[in-house]
Amino acid sequence: MIITLSGITGVGKSYFKKQIQEKLGIPIQTIITTREKRNGEIDGVDKKFVTDKEFEELKRKKEIIVTFEMLGYKYGYPTKEMKSDGNSVVELHYPIIYQLKKEVKNTFSIYIIPKDIEIAKQKLKERRLPKKIEKDRLIEIEEHTKNFKTNNDLRKQFDYIFYNDYTEKSVDELINVIKNICAKQDKILY
Repeated sequence: MIITLSGITGVGKSYFKKQIQEKLGIPIQTIITTREKRNGEIDGVDKKFVTDKEFEELKRKKEIIVTFEMLGYKYGYPTKEMKSDGNSVVELHYPIIYQLKKEVKNTFSIYIIPKDIEIAKQKLKERRLPKKIEKDRLIEIEEHTKNFKTNNDLRKQFDYIFYNDYTEKSVDELINVIKNICAKQDKILY
């Protein structure tokens, strides 16, 4: 089963992804992107960083699926991992949930909402991104939040909506949700 985590920037997707891996042993999928590597990111661990030419070649060879562009960069998911029968967890840019559901059948999609949007904005600012990128991401947070609140069809695409209050209690709650879903589907967690 592919567990997808979606939500606004700063909501904790990367953090929860790592917690799911550590506490449940579910491997993390690495998205492929043309975005430049940020300080502290590790190629092949945080993301797989490629050139535009390499990205297009992977796409041509059908080694990536569910592709999209965001803030001028291309992103895609590795076909082999997305079509695997094993468990994995991956961050998913929320508007491509429609495309994902068409191409990848064995998914459980979680949309994470911050109980306080100002905390998400603060988390974004702590990344110390270039000012232009930070400004674009803050605008994206507002647009993304409005779209999710007003688009009933979009909300229905997600299997579970989870509220993050940025405490350990939230981590425990999300881990329990995933344990219960895996148990219902008779999925082994490793």
